[in-house]
Amino acid sequence: MRKRGLKVEEQKRISFGKLAFEALPEMWGFHFIAAIILTVVVKAFLWVMNRVGEAGVGAATTANIGKVLFSWRAPVLLLLGILVVLCYIVAELLSQIYLADDIIEGHESSIRRELGMGIRSLRRFSTPTGILVLLFIFIAVPLTGIGFSISLTESFHIPNFIMDVVYSKPVYALGYLAVLLLLLWVAYRYCFVVHAILLDGMKPSEGRRTSAKIMKEHGKGILLSLLKLYLILFAIRFAVYMLFCCLPGILVEHMGRTLPHAQVIDIVGIIKAGSGSETEYRIILYRVLSSFVILVGGYIFATVTLLCGAYFMLQFTRFYLDNRHEVASDFPERPKKTLYRRKFVLMLIVTVLLALLSFVLGIVYDDVFVRAEPVKIVAHRAGGTLASENSLEGLNEAIKHKCYASETDIQRTKDGFYVINHDNDFKRLTGVAKAPKDMTMDEIKELRISDTTGNGKELSVATIEEMLDVIKGREKLFIELKGATADKQMVDDIVRIVREKDCVGDVVLISLSYDVIDYAESNYPEFETGTLFFAGIGDVSKLNCDLLIMEEEMGTETRIRKIHDAGKRAVVWTVNTEESMRSFLDSDADAVITDEIELAERVQKELDERTEYEVLEAKLSDFWK
Repeated sequence: MRKRGLKVEEQKRISFGKLAFEALPEMWGFHFIAAIILTVVVKAFLWVMNRVGEAGVGAATTANIGKVLFSWRAPVLLLLGILVVLCYIVAELLSQIYLADDIIEGHESSIRRELGMGIRSLRRFSTPTGILVLLFIFIAVPLTGIGFSISLTESFHIPNFIMDVVYSKPVYALGYLAVLLLLLWVAYRYCFVVHAILLDGMKPSEGRRTSAKIMKEHGKGILLSLLKLYLILFAIRFAVYMLFCCLPGILVEHMGRTLPHAQVIDIVGIIKAGSGSETEYRIILYRVLSSFVILVGGYIFATVTLLCGAYFMLQFTRFYLDNRHEVASDFPERPKKTLYRRKFVLMLIVTVLLALLSFVLGIVYDDVFVRAEPVKIVAHRAGGTLASENSLEGLNEAIKHKCYASETDIQRTKDGFYVINHDNDFKRLTGVAKAPKDMTMDEIKELRISDTTGNGKELSVATIEEMLDVIKGREKLFIELKGATADKQMVDDIVRIVREKDCVGDVVLISLSYDVIDYAESNYPEFETGTLFFAGIGDVSKLNCDLLIMEEEMGTETRIRKIHDAGKRAVVWTVNTEESMRSFLDSDADAVITDEIELAERVQKELDERTEYEVLEAKLSDFWK
């Protein structure tokens, strides 16, 4: 339990605002050093996790999960994953609460002290309730957006392909909404549980009751105070953004209006010749200034955001102490530290380094930020939302919109034919709750699918032969080997059918089952193959296939770069939102699979029309995250 009332009597008492202002350099220094330590430690853990994931299988993904779950890798990966999460929780939450308490109480603080207390406090969460608290921080807080989270999962969200299913049925959507409301209520009622565990040495169950009591008695006042605080901090961040990011950006953009865009500048030629044209120099200056404004403005904004977050934690801790102990805290003046000047010098050095980096980026702009060709569009389920799913009409619509390819799903019938269907059975589309493997081709041909675009038209279930006839020589067809019948026999049969149709160069065989794709790649190397996965550890480029088809969360620039270094291609699925579309159509991915073809066309056109400043802003926006 933390001892209270240890303030030195001779210390001068000050207002909370003055206390916070004096503590800002100390808080900034703590966050800066803690972030460096966290990065080094977590990088080491992730390196080990990747080596474990690669051992024997190349990479551990959802496509080959069976080989991982039933091996020594599973418990090792689980343990390492838990250690990574705990590192984030200690560095970004527990130690920050201790720092805030030390500042308020007038105690000396240091990185070693706060991190040490954070690490030692983990044993207090070793009860079922404590574990639930940590899981709530790790998973539930990012989903609700309420509460203290860690950067590891702050962007965590349920994958779009799952949310599409949730939103497709009112019962699922209402259930999801009910769960979110429940999580919001839990976040509100037990918002002080971690503070109670750390600062008053309570057991998690006791901390839960204490937090519930505080919110019951003082919840309204605390909520109003938090809302006021949030608005003030938002106003500060908005003002900083306008002053250091938006307005300088407008000025730089204005400077570049008279300059030609997308002009390639031969820097080597200029150096060899000893001179260039005035326009070339102006373009280079424009690119350098754009990089400087974006990087330095982002740096200042990120620093202010960090300090606002630290101040919020400081104020939140004060709310707990005041309401828990039923007495307003008395704040001592912080001791002056010579390190404050060093922190200012450090910030100045960072600014100078950013200026040098801006100069380099302006010079190498054409080599780093300009794509040789646009990201290819693959229509999900034949034609996306342009036509009924997995239909011949969808293929024709995709071809009309000049898509690179269409993706479709095949399953085997009871009598050995191959039909197009995504779900395990035909209930959603036809009302018949039977799987393709339990029906003959003649029975399936009697089924009628209600057009999913809502035009009332009834369609028959398509076959793989019909689809090959439509796409031959016109676009690629990604054939997903689907469901319970996705096996080696399916591979052999589809290869035979494709060869008979003379469409080997027009298809890509893909599947969520790595064993199936490994078999196809090993036995039919003339066919392009791709593995679908939505989670994984290790170097996925080592998987035996030509395309790595990843869910959005897995489609990081680092992973895509590794895939390209291995001579393979990277595809991202299912990219349906405008935000995701802008991100991946502006990435190094080779293709995206989407339902929203027209949205992809619009976004691609807007990306093509951007100025250099807009390109740099998009590419460098995550620099400080």
